[in-house]
Amino acid sequence: MVRLCQHFKRHRLFLQNLSLTVSSSGFQAVCAVAALALNARSLGVHDFGILALIQAYTAMISSLMTFESWQPMIRLGVKSRLRLGLTLGSGTLLDFCAAALATIVAISGILLFGASIGIPAEYRQLAFIYSLSLLAGVAGTPKGYFRLTGRYSVLVGNQIAQGLALLIASAILWAADARLDAYVITFAIIAATYNITLFLRMLWHIRRSEAALANPLRSPVARRYLRRVLAMSTGTSLLSTLWNIRRNLSLFLVGALVGPAATGVFAVGSKLANMVSRISGPLNQVLFPETVKALHGESVDGAEQMIRRLSLFTACGAAAMAIAAYLLRQPIVSLAAGPGYEGATIIFSLLFLAECIGLAGLHLNAILQAIWGTKPLLIISSLALLLFAALAATLAGPMGAVGIATASAAAAAFLYLGMQAATKLALVRQRSGALSRGLRGG
Repeated sequence: MVRLCQHFKRHRLFLQNLSLTVSSSGFQAVCAVAALALNARSLGVHDFGILALIQAYTAMISSLMTFESWQPMIRLGVKSRLRLGLTLGSGTLLDFCAAALATIVAISGILLFGASIGIPAEYRQLAFIYSLSLLAGVAGTPKGYFRLTGRYSVLVGNQIAQGLALLIASAILWAADARLDAYVITFAIIAATYNITLFLRMLWHIRRSEAALANPLRSPVARRYLRRVLAMSTGTSLLSTLWNIRRNLSLFLVGALVGPAATGVFAVGSKLANMVSRISGPLNQVLFPETVKALHGESVDGAEQMIRRLSLFTACGAAAMAIAAYLLRQPIVSLAAGPGYEGATIIFSLLFLAECIGLAGLHLNAILQAIWGTKPLLIISSLALLLFAALAATLAGPMGAVGIATASAAAAAFLYLGMQAATKLALVRQRSGALSRGLRGG
C-alpha cells in the first residue's frame, strides 16, 4: 500500500487529472440530484416513471451497441502521427456505425417490445423521439483522444456544462409546469449536444495539432488495423455492458411486473443510488492504468499484500457509506423527491448498498484484467446477471419493487465475491508459475 501511494505521489499530473475528474463528476452528480428533485415533483409518480423508463431503455441500447473506442485510443494511438490518424479514423468510423445501428435497434425495439418493457402505447412516440439522440453517440473516440493527450480539462468542462444544462432546463420546465413531452424533447437535445460538442472539439484540437483522421478502409493494412481496433473495443464494450445492464434491467422489470407507478418510485431510489456510479466510473478510468502499473512492479507476495490492504480499505469505506445511507434514507428521499415517493426509501438503501459493493471491488477489476484479461470478468458478470434476473423474477411477486432491489444487492455481492475468488486463484497460479520457473532455473 505504501509503495502504491509513493507511486501515485510521483505522478503529479495523475493526481491533478484525478482531482479534476472526481470534482467534475461530483458536481455533475449534485446537479443531477437537484434536477431529480425538480423533475420528480413536477411530473408526479406516473409520468416520472415513464420518463425514467424511456431514459433507461435508451441508455441500455447505447451500452449494448456502442463500442468502447476510447480504450484502443489510449493503448494504440501513441506511436506515431500515422498510427494516431489510423486510430482516430478507426474509432470515429466505429462510433458513427454504432450510433446509427443503436438508433435503428432502439426504434425497432420500441415497436416490437414496448409493452414488454413497461412503456404504454400512448408514450411510444416519446420513446422514438428520445431514441433519436442516439444518432449523436460519437463521443467514444473524443474521450480517448483527450485522455491520450492529457486534456482532461476539456472533458471536465463538458461534464460541468452538461450538469448545468440539465439543472437549468429542469428548473425552467418546472417553473413552466411543462408536460412530459417537453421534458423528453429537452433532455434528448441535451444528451445529443454533449456528444456532438465533444466530437467537434476533438476535430478542432486535431486540426490545431496538424494531425488528421486517416481513412481506415483505404488499404489492406489500414483495414487490418481497423479490425484490431474493433476487436479491442468489442471485448471492453461487452464487459462494460454486463456491468451496467443490471441498473436499466431493474426498471424494465419493475415496469413490466409491478407497474408504471411503482416504476416512478423505483426510479427515484435508483437515480439517487446511481450517484455513486457517476463518480466511480470516471474514477475507475483514471485509476485503472495506475493500479496496473503498480501491480506489475510488485512480486507475487507484494501483489498479494497490496490487494489485501486495498480490499480492506475499500470495504471499510463502502461499508461506512452504506450504513450512512441507510441511517439517512428518509431525509435523503424526502428532500430529493418530496411527498409521494415514501416507498423509495428502502429501495434507495438496497440499491445504494449494491453500488457501494461495486465500489469496494473497483480495484479488483483492474487487477483481474492485468493478470487474466477480460475473460474471467465476463464469466463472473454473466453469472451475476443471470442470478439477478432469476431472483428479481422470483421476488417481484411477493415483495414488488423492493424484491427487485434486493435481487440487485444480492447480484452485486455475488459479483464482488466472485472477483475476490478469481483474484486469489490468479495469485495462486502466479505463485506456482514462479516456483516452477525457479525449480527449472535451479
